[in-house]
Amino acid sequence: MTDPGIPQALRHLWASPALFALGAFVAFDAVGSPEAGRALMAGGLSGPVVVLRWQTVRRERPETAFVVVPLALPALMTVLFAMDEGLPGTGAGGS
Repeated sequence: MTDPGIPQALRHLWASPALFALGAFVAFDAVGSPEAGRALMAGGLSGPVVVLRWQTVRRERPETAFVVVPLALPALMTVLFAMDEGLPGTGAGGS
């Protein structure tokens, strides 16, 4: 059951990194634009950051699952994309 004190829109922001990771995958692989993919990966953190700020202002403690999953997904996908595309400023495979 959801907490009535947290707006439903903020609960959906926790899931937003998954959509950004999907967009980054399309940008990296289908379009071939690593810069756009990296920008989308960075943008994926905007939803959780907004919710964390909202809950900090209201002095609420977020549920663990709503923090670990949204922040672990971009970290995992960044590692996987870096292994495939290389880090910014380097070629594919980091060389």
